[in-house]
Amino acid sequence: MSEPELFQPLPWQQVQWTQIDQARRRGQLTHAWLLAGPEGVGKRSFARALVASLLCITPGSEGRACGHCRSCRMLASGGHPDAHLISLDGHLGLAAVEGLQNEDGLSFWSPKKDSARRDIAVDAVRSLLEKLTVSAHLGGARVIVIHPASEMSEATANSLLKTVEEPPANTYLLFLAEFPQALKQTIRSRCQLLRFAPPPPKAALDWLVTRYPQADATLLTEAGGAPLKAVAWLSQNEPARRQRWRKLLSEVGERRLDPLQAAAEFGRDKHEVGALCRYWQEQLITQLRRGQWSPRHEQFLGLLLEGLRRLEDTNAQPLLLLESLLLRWRTLAGAAASA
Repeated sequence: MSEPELFQPLPWQQVQWTQIDQARRRGQLTHAWLLAGPEGVGKRSFARALVASLLCITPGSEGRACGHCRSCRMLASGGHPDAHLISLDGHLGLAAVEGLQNEDGLSFWSPKKDSARRDIAVDAVRSLLEKLTVSAHLGGARVIVIHPASEMSEATANSLLKTVEEPPANTYLLFLAEFPQALKQTIRSRCQLLRFAPPPPKAALDWLVTRYPQADATLLTEAGGAPLKAVAWLSQNEPARRQRWRKLLSEVGERRLDPLQAAAEFGRDKHEVGALCRYWQEQLITQLRRGQWSPRHEQFLGLLLEGLRRLEDTNAQPLLLLESLLLRWRTLAGAAASA
């Protein structure tokens, strides 16, 4: 996205933006918001635009950030002292960039580099609470984004609860999560829910292709209609990977490729096998939705899910696991073809 776009909500988010803008004009803007919706529909983009809007010194029409005042310039670099990001990486200065953080931006507290965390540390919130004891540096609003909010530990959520209940004046909290239920009930009940869904297919495809001519409807469909998920896939060369997986499963199922040979090509890397299995799962669920299903498919999906669990939670050998699954897949696909 270009820099001006980074300060604006996405085209399909006008309803949510209008809801926020009208509440603000009435002087009834809630201090805590839960932005919920599937991956890739633009929750971070909306949060970034809202943070910029709340902090902007000279907002324009519909309260949108100007993008060039002192506050907007500081936000662009991650150096705004009143814009906070609480994430798996700790307590950082929020930046008006696609990932919400800039490696050269402010860093208030970060976990030790050798401690692999699966949740947002309570120490990140303690660092934030310390900053909230003093007035806003620029004399305006303060905004905190918690992302991904579903990764807050119990202790982290409890530490934030009092702030959510009784925030300092002119302080706003934005929780980002795929599902509202991912948040602790005591926090969720004190937030105004703002739901996000994939945009209409034509609007999503038009937006995507305008910016990324190599994208197409197949990519968008496989990304669940989520344009920003499709964008991330393009940057990670995901379409080419998925094409390889699609070809492998098709050729094994049609008995044009030996399962053991196929497993030897893909099965050395645990992460690659896991990614293949998740793609496989996705394709099977798509078949279910289309009515292309049988009890044997259901049984195979169970085996696939169990394999994924073993791969992620134990020391399962990826090569042996993939060999076993592909051998069963050849039998299942052959039985379906002869039925």
